[in-house]
Amino acid sequence: MRYSITISEEARNDELESYHYYELQHNGLGDEFLEALENCYASISKNPQFFSFTDKRKVLRHIRLKRFPFVIIFEVSGNDVYVYSVHHTSRYPFNKSS
Repeated sequence: MRYSITISEEARNDELESYHYYELQHNGLGDEFLEALENCYASISKNPQFFSFTDKRKVLRHIRLKRFPFVIIFEVSGNDVYVYSVHHTSRYPFNKSS
């Protein structure tokens, strides 16, 4: 069973900002970043409960991108997954949900 993924506007903005940053660094690197995100989204849609919780309430989960210093913050509710943030791990490391 695959879970339905909804990506918040904030997370989409994070994706776009990071894509443009990586494209400025090296042509094609932004596309590689987006591909890494899509691979993570595919993993989440297959088995979101596999990933660790990020909060004490055990609501938010995260997955780390392999090549890029980012985590995806998400919540599972029934058959739906809500992505809240694509978080750069060097920015505000103690507040991943921002």
